[in-house]
Amino acid sequence: MNVGPKLKTASARRWRVAAVAGLAVITAPLWAQSSRIFRDGNTWVEETTGTVPAGREFRAATDMGSLQVQGGAPQVTYVVRKRSTADTEEAARKQFEQLRITASKVGDAVVLEGRTIGRSLNRLAADFVVQIPHLTPVVKAETRGGALSLNSIQGTIMAFTAGGAVRLNDLDGAVTVKSGGGAMEAGSVNSDLSLESGGGAIVVERVAGKLIVKTGGGKVHIGTSGPATIETGAGNVEVNKCAGDLTATSGGGNLNFGDIGGSLKAETGGGSVRVGSAQGFVKIITGGGSVELWKVGQGAYVETGGGAITAQFVGGRNQFRESYLHTTLGNIVVYLPRDLGVDVHASTELASGSGINSAFKGIAISSEGGQYGPKSMFGEGQLNGGGPILRLRTTVGQIDIRQGQ
Repeated sequence: MNVGPKLKTASARRWRVAAVAGLAVITAPLWAQSSRIFRDGNTWVEETTGTVPAGREFRAATDMGSLQVQGGAPQVTYVVRKRSTADTEEAARKQFEQLRITASKVGDAVVLEGRTIGRSLNRLAADFVVQIPHLTPVVKAETRGGALSLNSIQGTIMAFTAGGAVRLNDLDGAVTVKSGGGAMEAGSVNSDLSLESGGGAIVVERVAGKLIVKTGGGKVHIGTSGPATIETGAGNVEVNKCAGDLTATSGGGNLNFGDIGGSLKAETGGGSVRVGSAQGFVKIITGGGSVELWKVGQGAYVETGGGAITAQFVGGRNQFRESYLHTTLGNIVVYLPRDLGVDVHASTELASGSGINSAFKGIAISSEGGQYGPKSMFGEGQLNGGGPILRLRTTVGQIDIRQGQ
């Protein structure tokens, strides 16, 4: 009698059962979890606490409520507080059942989840407070709409919230966080940082690595950072210090930059722009605001639809590059080093005041018209033997070329 196929089938069945049993052992709880319900003022509270052995990765996701992850514990510990405004404890218990808390160890990853199973959640709130080892290599966190906080973590962080506020501090690894629309704050990050919000304000105090910031419409404030790219749909942008190249755009806000260690590219739909210093080349475009550039090392390209331009160039003969400053309506004031070699081409189509003034004798000034109509003025010349071209143009305004210190 041929029993080979039956034996093979039975063997395969036993193998599958053993495999499933083995998986169950791997993912089964290896820790203690406890819950208690108590009254806190006008609310009922269910507090769930638990402990899980640490892994190389920590993941947390909740359908509702805030999530706080703090580094510093020897293993993963968590406290979840559900809050209900129900009138009775029985009614509160029914609401608490709508948010189920699970914790598991899958391979070398600790997974904490809060999943909703009902729709009657109007009177229910929750917050998750988790402590993990500071050296956890990978941390992933997600909330559907609650606030998100991550602190004192060394590993790589990837986080998302559908709309809650985000707070970060004392992070050593690369950090990537996205929010559907909440405000974002970051204290100290010792690596690269990427923040994206659908519309909230973003504040960053210190980033040692590369910084990327995008928001649909909130203001942006940066303390210090490495090379940075900043984009906002409408808000103001302020950067105190950038150690590398900086690119910043706003749909219409003001741009205020302190010390820029590299080049600068900035554009706004209608705000003013100010730069404290820039070692590299500066390119500024604004739809209608004034522009102030101080201590610029390599030259600049500036175009504004209607505002005054002030530019101070401090680079030497071998640093200065061809530059262009243009405003439709406004005065232009330029400060040049006394020994800078440059070819100057200045023009004002509808001159106001004295038209064109120069502290350098090498610039010849001429004019057209003016007796019975608008007067145009031109300034041409080579300074210190000439060099890169400096073009200065205003449609309506005055141009002053002054000697810097």
